Amino acid sequence: MVGAKRNLGITIGKSIAVFIFSAFFVLPLWLVVMASFTDSVSFIQKGYSFWAGKFSVQAYSFVFKNSLVTTGLINSVVATVSVTLLSIVINTSAAYVLHEKNLPGHKFLNTFFVFTMFFNTGMIPIVLVIRELGLYNTYMVLIIPAVLNVYNILLIRNYFYSVPASLKEAPMIDGANQLQIFVQIMVPVSTPIIATTALMAFVTKWNSYMDVLYYVNKDNTSLWTIQYVVQEMLADFKAFNDEDGVMSKGVVQSATIIITILPLMLLFPLLQKYFVDGMTIGAVKG
Repeated sequence: MVGAKRNLGITIGKSIAVFIFSAFFVLPLWLVVMASFTDSVSFIQKGYSFWAGKFSVQAYSFVFKNSLVTTGLINSVVATVSVTLLSIVINTSAAYVLHEKNLPGHKFLNTFFVFTMFFNTGMIPIVLVIRELGLYNTYMVLIIPAVLNVYNILLIRNYFYSVPASLKEAPMIDGANQLQIFVQIMVPVSTPIIATTALMAFVTKWNSYMDVLYYVNKDNTSLWTIQYVVQEMLADFKAFNDEDGVMSKGVVQSATIIITILPLMLLFPLLQKYFVDGMTIGAVKG
């Protein structure tokens, strides 16, 4: 009886701790959501609050009136999806090669990849290389530089190390080649780490605006992504009178935050079940 009460007390204590810890993340988001649906005049008077003072979608209407927002959303979706899919193929393939200990130059290749994580050339040489390759100010510059990620490659490689060797040896005895083993055996059993790195690639690319800043001419608005559009929109924003009424920077900023994080909020629950397993196994094995 005493043990049962103690376990109940521990469970209640953990639940309260989780609730309090979650509140630190949920409450700021809730304040932003409420602000995005608040009338600008009410927001200027009261600021952020737990409930919308006067409900209004004025901020969202204002944001989507800007044609650059639609263009930015399309560019972000296309670039992010492309980077995510290509990174799955390229990073997973590279990881499979690096995990093969019988490969000639195995140690050198692994050392070379790890070396690039600690020592890099900096931004200026990268921009110069992109210019020489003819990628500067083109659509492909939003995709190609973000595809390869050494950290993700090493995570997948470590996960491959955890796969029992018998899973590869059996099909090799039956005459399967390396490509068949990779596609039919290794990829299906490595779904958690592949989904994890795909989510990481998606989040990183979706949140990026530095690629537009460095690799695209500022007057080429057709290549702006949503993050860069939002940054430019809010850079010199001040409260002013719009044709629909007063517009407040705080309200517009809150609306743009919700617009830009919504895809991540929808995607993460779908892949969350793979995330913990993928990060845990991929980080400690090998």
